[in-house]
Amino acid sequence: MKLTIENIKLSGAISVLDKLVLVGLPSVHRTRLSTQLLEKLKQVAEEEKKLKESYAKKDDAGETIIVDGKYQFEDGDQEKVVQDLEAFYKEKVVIDSGDNPTYLKSVKKALEESQVAWSGQQAYDYAYLYEAFEGGEQE
Repeated sequence: MKLTIENIKLSGAISVLDKLVLVGLPSVHRTRLSTQLLEKLKQVAEEEKKLKESYAKKDDAGETIIVDGKYQFEDGDQEKVVQDLEAFYKEKVVIDSGDNPTYLKSVKKALEESQVAWSGQQAYDYAYLYEAFEGGEQE
């Protein structure tokens, strides 16, 4: 069994997992998955920063120029950054349970049995996360 999530959807998936009220082993499984997704989210944030810095204007000391929290780009580079970021956000993170599919199955079952009244963006994030689980049904 595996879980495949677009980079841009990681934060929403973590938010859904955090809202699940679980006890015992399902809670441990949820925490394990949430921790893995948090690590991936940190990696994505670092890579996003590097991507922006690669296009950003530099000062005389070679430092990235940031004004009011926004990277500054040369004319024409803004479009390149936007295109690269769009492609980057669509890239997918894969969590493969390998020889131990129990914890992913447990989290998927917890989502199925959830009594949380999802609304707004979290309802979309919940649906996306649930659909992101692949395999394991026949095992």
